[in-house]
Amino acid sequence: MASRVARLDNVSVKVLVEDVMRRHLDYVGVVREFSTMPPFSLENYELHRDADESDEDYAFRRSLFQ
Repeated sequence: MASRVARLDNVSVKVLVEDVMRRHLDYVGVVREFSTMPPFSLENYELHRDADESDEDYAFRRSLFQ
């Protein structure tokens, strides 16, 4: 399968595998950074109203965050 994908991408299998590994390591690095981030919170989130939004739509959207 790797050789078929490499042919489609016009690269060698070695280059294909190296690229896949590099992208995987980048992904792992990003996922590790998640553990050092503070937990997600809407405490300081300010909801902006859309210009064409009705009162009912805005109230409904606000209720999703309460």
